[in-house]
Amino acid sequence: MQIKKRHPWIVLASILIFFITFIIHYTDAIDISIKNASPMLMLPLLTAFSMFSQPVPAAAAGLITGILTDSAAAGTLCFNSVAMMLFAAFTAAISNNLFNRNIRSALLLSVLTSLVYFLLRWLFFYAFITNIEDNITYLLSYAFPSIIYTNIFIFPYYFIFRYFYRRVNA
Repeated sequence: MQIKKRHPWIVLASILIFFITFIIHYTDAIDISIKNASPMLMLPLLTAFSMFSQPVPAAAAGLITGILTDSAAAGTLCFNSVAMMLFAAFTAAISNNLFNRNIRSALLLSVLTSLVYFLLRWLFFYAFITNIEDNITYLLSYAFPSIIYTNIFIFPYYFIFRYFYRRVNA
């Protein structure tokens, strides 16, 4: 199987999409939160990108995205870097070997990625340092609504990267 190189304009457009999403997510200029639900925009973006990439470029994109996310989020100590790199590599491997590259697979992979991400985040940062009431409040009023809200964004990202993928393989 020969891997085709992506056109430089598609690479530039992908980088621009990641940059704009990062700026929207981590600046207070645009607040897209609804009550306590705050989407993690980088997860569906990384999922959509990884679906149409090979595992190594996807892992590199996940690592870079995670490093930028860790630099913007205080006190995460490389959590996002490791998690996003592993999620991206896993998504690329799964979509290349097991799943079709359709919207249902994208939604399923996005739900799994965001569910594992928010549960790991809860486990590492909240589960053992707060009481049971605060843990349940965090899970029910922040984590699960954020998971649902995060997965809405897989739809536009999926169609953007599917368009890029078809342009490369045309």
